[in-house]
Amino acid sequence: MSAHLLSLASLFVVSLATAAVPGPNNFMLMRLGMRRGRGAAMAAGLGTVLGVAVWCAAAALGLAALLAAAPWLYRTLRIGGGLYLMWFAFALWSSKAETPTEDPEPVRGVGGAFWQGFAVCLTNPKSVLFFASIFSAYVGPASPAWMHGAAVAVVMVTCLGWQTGMAWLFSARRAAAAYGRAQRPLDRLAALLMAAFGISLILAFE
Repeated sequence: MSAHLLSLASLFVVSLATAAVPGPNNFMLMRLGMRRGRGAAMAAGLGTVLGVAVWCAAAALGLAALLAAAPWLYRTLRIGGGLYLMWFAFALWSSKAETPTEDPEPVRGVGGAFWQGFAVCLTNPKSVLFFASIFSAYVGPASPAWMHGAAVAVVMVTCLGWQTGMAWLFSARRAAAAYGRAQRPLDRLAALLMAAFGISLILAFE
């Protein structure tokens, strides 16, 4: 039992570190919080949590073994994810400047933010690497059933906590005001970073 608890503690640390590493999810959440307010950022965060749930299910069903047996599927996932991130970068680059707000967006806007968070999570290269390698070790056939559920709970709670914290932090009045003063260059920088992630996915065929 103690060995399993230590493994879960290590999974929590790795999950938190993975969530904190700059990537498409974090850049999207920061921008939504500062530009669209807390409601949209929280919706995107919940969409990300749903994406994590999908990845957890895939890992439990043998994602690592599937990708190892079908390298073409991994390449397809990378190319599809890269194209989506490049499209997202183009939309970000060409978006018009507008005044940030802390008021919740209309339902349609919040729904769009939710599914945007979900899509970015599914196409995030960190997600593929984490769930196909690290997380899969915790839900393998040698692990007891309770360990599977506990590992999923650890990852989900960690993701939810991180996403919620990011949404609250970057939708604060000071963050929104700072974004309003430097909206255009920040959007362009985020677009370049998104495009770089997308290109790296498409070109990483080895």
